[in-house]
Amino acid sequence: MSNFIANVLKLVSGSVASQVLGILLVPLLTRIYSPDDLGVFQLFVSVSGILVIFSTFSYQYAIMLPKTEEDSANVVFLCSILVTVISLLTAVVVIIFPTEIEHILNAPGTSKYLIYLPVIVFFNGLFFVQNYWLSRKIRFGIIAGSRVLNTLSTKVFQLATPILSVVSPLGLIAGYAIGYGFADLFMLKGAKEDLKIFKKVSIKKMKEVAIQYKNFPLFSSWSTLANTISPQVPTFLLAYFYSTSVVGYFSIANQVVNMPMGLIGTAIQQVFFQKISEVKNGNEKGDMKIIVSEVYKKLILIGIFPMILLLILGEEIFTFAFGEGWHVSGTYVKILVPWIFLVFLSSPISTLYSVFEKQKVWLTFSMILLASRVVALVIGGMYGSPELALGLFSFTGVIFWLWNNAYLLNLVGINRMESVEILVKYAAIGIAVSTPLILLEVFSANFYIILLATGIITPIYYGLTLRDDPTFRRIFSAFLVNIKSKT
Repeated sequence: MSNFIANVLKLVSGSVASQVLGILLVPLLTRIYSPDDLGVFQLFVSVSGILVIFSTFSYQYAIMLPKTEEDSANVVFLCSILVTVISLLTAVVVIIFPTEIEHILNAPGTSKYLIYLPVIVFFNGLFFVQNYWLSRKIRFGIIAGSRVLNTLSTKVFQLATPILSVVSPLGLIAGYAIGYGFADLFMLKGAKEDLKIFKKVSIKKMKEVAIQYKNFPLFSSWSTLANTISPQVPTFLLAYFYSTSVVGYFSIANQVVNMPMGLIGTAIQQVFFQKISEVKNGNEKGDMKIIVSEVYKKLILIGIFPMILLLILGEEIFTFAFGEGWHVSGTYVKILVPWIFLVFLSSPISTLYSVFEKQKVWLTFSMILLASRVVALVIGGMYGSPELALGLFSFTGVIFWLWNNAYLLNLVGINRMESVEILVKYAAIGIAVSTPLILLEVFSANFYIILLATGIITPIYYGLTLRDDPTFRRIFSAFLVNIKSKT
């Protein structure tokens, strides 16, 4: 377990400074770019994100699984070829049908930015592929460095373009592309010692691994695609039923919460997948049930308190951080928090679908989830406000991700009642510690008083959890030492 913790720390602590900086720079972006600009950008990110997931046909998940390095290298090359082909096809489509795509998105003015779409698909696709190869090689420090470079270069460019009088979605989109380009170059440099392995790659062997892991494109690719579209559905349907401004408010709400949660969740997911694959292949000793149980408990410990704070202070936090015009994003956050928290718990352990080769179950789950969320948003869009639409969206997410957690934990033999007890225990602690904040909010206290109280209460909660959980205490102590060594 100690190696698992160390690898998680490499990813988290190596990226935390850039991610914190990225969050701190969001208030500058909201004061430079309008909700419409951010809405168009979010539409663009949503489309590219879907194409990126489709670009590898989910073969990137197979990079971890082969017992030999040569087989894994062939999967890497197979993924890279697929990414290149999909990027070129995307370029052909956006060049021939720019007006039609703009009409479908219901976002006037986006056609002139579509030429950047294939560039992002290519850079982002290679980013995914290299992440899994470097995870297999246990080079989590390089992955962390690539994330630092990605975040910093993206935000710097997005903030610098207004100096050149480019206050439009172009600055946001171009910065996004440049960030992934720099990250890819950084990871390529980190993988140069593997050239001897990649020289053994052959077309014949790529065909063999493509057939061997055919369940990934047949089942995982569609389930992953459906699961990627699912959180992006609000972007498209909010634009269709309301406006790009509403999309902009939703984008900031989703981004601010998911950025830090995604940082931690993705780091744990990558290390968890590598660890659990090694245990399953017999290359490393360990009890799968214990590993999954420990990871699930840590996710609850980390995530429950911030979610409670957002439920209490959503509007106040967003108004304070981003300006008066962004209180709507705070309202959206309060609606989305239950869903976001359960996704945070589910994302790392969802790799068990691949480990246990349950791709058919994952596909069925993802497709039903996607259909239910489209229905929820359409009903909300036709008969109510954006708040109603997002409320229905969040509710369906809660139901489905609760089932997903129970199913995955059951795969490794974890008692469902035990997992519920852990969740209830730390939720109760979080609510109890948050009682002063709830009272201050009820009696409409000054926000700065509430902010001060939050600064006092937050370490109290994590102090209680650290005292109660020695493993988590070791993680936190090592995290602080790692951060100190980097400064």
